[in-house]
Amino acid sequence: MDLLKKLEHTIAGWLKSVPHLPAEGRTWLGNNIWWIVIIGAVACGLAIISTLGVLFGSMALFGAVGLPSYVASTVVAWGIVHSLVALVFLVVQGILFVTAIQPLRAKVKRGWVLLFATLLVGALSIVLNAVLTLSIGDFIVSILMGAIGLAIGAYFIFEIHGEFAHDERLKKDVRPAEEVPDRPVDA
Repeated sequence: MDLLKKLEHTIAGWLKSVPHLPAEGRTWLGNNIWWIVIIGAVACGLAIISTLGVLFGSMALFGAVGLPSYVASTVVAWGIVHSLVALVFLVVQGILFVTAIQPLRAKVKRGWVLLFATLLVGALSIVLNAVLTLSIGDFIVSILMGAIGLAIGAYFIFEIHGEFAHDERLKKDVRPAEEVPDRPVDA
């Protein structure tokens, strides 16, 4: 958890000098991020279904009578490995998205942290899948496009950082009205 906090502070430091959204935009995004994450979870689910189709299609090629050479079967096997790795990362990201919805709706820090963890899992997925392409051109394109996507995601996630209670002192002060003891009014 300390590593996650250090990484959070490091990335926040990198993003201090970039132009920020207006306060109304950050507030709107912080209030509505939960349903945006629902859209992301649905997209992740569709990507899982698509990846399963590719995986099962690749597995079906192993049983094909016309698969003539060792090279072709090796390529198919590598495609299966690549699909399995992508599937594992998609499932992890999907689970993180789904578990982040309620805390984000309640504007709890845990929701933001789950969203940040999803970004980090996405970064790891991009790097590992780029390595698994086994092609220099595809590796470079995957890393560049992934870096652009991660930068945009990190920008928006850190723009709403202040919309969630990240300070321990603030957490103590933010309590439901029924828990706050009555204080005498000074006359």
